[in-house]
Amino acid sequence: MSTEQSEPGRLLARRYRLTEPIGEGGMGRVWQGADELLDRPVAIKELSIPPHLPQHEIDVLRTRMLREAHSAAQLSHPSIITVYDVVETDDRPWIVMELVRGPSLGDILKRDGTMAPERAATIGLQVAAALAVAHDRGIVHRDIKPGNVLIAGKRAVLTDFGIARVEGTTNLTRTGLLVGSPGYLAPEQAHGRKATPATDMWSLGVTLYQAVQGVTPFGRDTPVATLTAIVTEDVPPPDAAGPLRPLLERLLDKEPGNRPTVHEAARMLHEVSAAAAPAGKKKPAKAKKEKKERKERAAAPAPPPGPGPEAGAAAAPPAPPQPPAGAAPAGAPAQGRSGGQGRSIAPVVIAVVLALALAVGVGFWLGANGGTEAEPTGSEVAGDPGAGQAGASPSPSAEEEAADAGSGDGEEDAEDDAPATARYEDETGFALDLPDGWELDRREGTSVFFDVPGGGYLQIDQTDQPAGNAKDDWERQEGAISGNFAGYDLEGIDELDEDYLDRYISAADWEFTYDGSDGRMHAVNRAFHTEEKGYALFLVSPEAEWDRNRALLDPMTESFEPAS
Repeated sequence: MSTEQSEPGRLLARRYRLTEPIGEGGMGRVWQGADELLDRPVAIKELSIPPHLPQHEIDVLRTRMLREAHSAAQLSHPSIITVYDVVETDDRPWIVMELVRGPSLGDILKRDGTMAPERAATIGLQVAAALAVAHDRGIVHRDIKPGNVLIAGKRAVLTDFGIARVEGTTNLTRTGLLVGSPGYLAPEQAHGRKATPATDMWSLGVTLYQAVQGVTPFGRDTPVATLTAIVTEDVPPPDAAGPLRPLLERLLDKEPGNRPTVHEAARMLHEVSAAAAPAGKKKPAKAKKEKKERKERAAAPAPPPGPGPEAGAAAAPPAPPQPPAGAAPAGAPAQGRSGGQGRSIAPVVIAVVLALALAVGVGFWLGANGGTEAEPTGSEVAGDPGAGQAGASPSPSAEEEAADAGSGDGEEDAEDDAPATARYEDETGFALDLPDGWELDRREGTSVFFDVPGGGYLQIDQTDQPAGNAKDDWERQEGAISGNFAGYDLEGIDELDEDYLDRYISAADWEFTYDGSDGRMHAVNRAFHTEEKGYALFLVSPEAEWDRNRALLDPMTESFEPAS
């Protein structure tokens, strides 16, 4: 096996051309390259083998690199590096990945210093979404740190699964040998114990601590001193963390069992990120006027609602707009309502916590992942598929314009009185009819959010790994997730059997109420799936507007077309 590093211009497997190195670490060098067959940019990771290394150590490096590719390839999520291919040249593996055009979080912190807690929370939320997918697949990353989080616009991407441990696999390190970056190791790792999902949560906490404080909590001049501090010293208070402080204190609890799960952390990150969303986001005067007009229309007596289980109920004046109250849509759909940063999904990280899952997974099926690895710098590894671009807002349809004109004869029937709709076609391939005034707000990870007139929101999430039964999954998740909603009161978890749902394998509603910051909120998380795709429609509404908004969910579901 060759120990020499390659030069720019080299062609691998008659297909992948090396262009220039963009990162280097303990195990390999990362190149920017080109896939000449598909004519697309890629990142290519080259295994670096130090001269005179014993053969058994070379075998460990090779196996570890292949495990990196295998681990990442099992996981599909916008915040996880996508592996395209592995090729063997010179008796060593080369990993071909998507190219992320952006710096690492570590580069950003070195360049700009600390960042606002809200921005750190937005990045952390996406990392949590990635970890939720990994943990649900039995994969512990073991090396969460700023250098392994790439930032491409509003997208954060977790990379470098080189020392990730997959449940059931053998250990690739000698007994007593620590793997990972000393400053980010959890106390149990410093004691030589097995890494668990709680270990990743500690490292996420250190990463976020550094983002807002400017330093790691236990950084010392030498690795031994750092590890000693991690084991023996208290965590310095994160005085600059603001609303992130409660979460950081829980993540950096030295007892693994006391740390929040990835879904709990996602919910708390979502709350911090969502709180910053409106800040600095001023709408043009015309948009403000249109929003005011929509609210006025919503406050007027409601027309008979469209078909649905609760049709016929009159709507009261709307409550003030209600942002997600600390939780994202069920099924972990929501990824956090963020104001600036920004698929297999983990088992429904439901509702608001779900916010990850939220980002992470959405609904049930939405569930489903020492040598320090290469730390790309500058334009690091991973790809930029344009995940931050939002789909165009629905444009008024002919039916909508006709409705605005009015019939003029005073006659009303159910169809004429139903709200006008416009077809929304998402960039990922699904489509549905949305009521007039339900405006596209943002896209985050696997989720798309729409503002609902009068307060509340609709979140649509999806996964490429549907599994199980929707009702059974909601019942399994309900106990663990309900505690994330103040004043939670279950209305019911019911299997759906409407004729228009026959094309899906299973479908179910999880309906509940809770106390939001502006009053009582009513929510339903509707999950349905085919063999290839799983979707969740998470509708949140002020209680006063519930009958009106809930009646629109069935027509939207009936009009829904999954991605082909």
